[in-house]
Amino acid sequence: MCARYKLAKNPDPTGKNSKQSLHPRVVPYGTVRIKELMRDIESRSGLSSADIKGALQVIADVMAEQLDRGYNVELEGIGFFSVSLTARPVADQKEIRSESIHFRNVNFRCSKYLKSKLKTMYLERVPESRGTLLSFDERISRLMDYLKSHHYITCGDYRGLTGCSKYLALKDLNQLIHEGKLAKGGYRSTRVYSLPLPAMET
Repeated sequence: MCARYKLAKNPDPTGKNSKQSLHPRVVPYGTVRIKELMRDIESRSGLSSADIKGALQVIADVMAEQLDRGYNVELEGIGFFSVSLTARPVADQKEIRSESIHFRNVNFRCSKYLKSKLKTMYLERVPESRGTLLSFDERISRLMDYLKSHHYITCGDYRGLTGCSKYLALKDLNQLIHEGKLAKGGYRSTRVYSLPLPAMET
């Protein structure tokens, strides 16, 4: 499976340019979360999912501690992390005290190694939908192709994959569950859908 992209118009703050230039934008299939990453890492190493999850949690905690102390953090092969701050605008440094300055965000700068791994990525343009809705069979075909390389899909991911509304996405997914073609998991706020497990032979 290759990455997909579409062409989007560059923003025009003036609103006067009728022929705006275009730029490519990745159209994601969805979001790969920690459980999927753990399965992939486990298959490539001798580490168990529990070991990987524990190590990632420790790394996140230690990174937060070091950033909180005022250090930048580098994860070799991944990138650099630093903290940005926010405060009300002032003209003179005497007009503001340290109590009025707060954490804003964590900045990330990709490493050279990670960039080099992505320079040869293969891209495929997403066909223009021209505002037409995919048929049910076309939507399900895309879903099944997606689940060949992903362990599960969310309602939001399904909507991005098929271009349908939330109402229609839930209708499709519930119909497939009723037909036994999908299984529902997760919690109400993080509901996921996957292919049902094969029945155990007796």
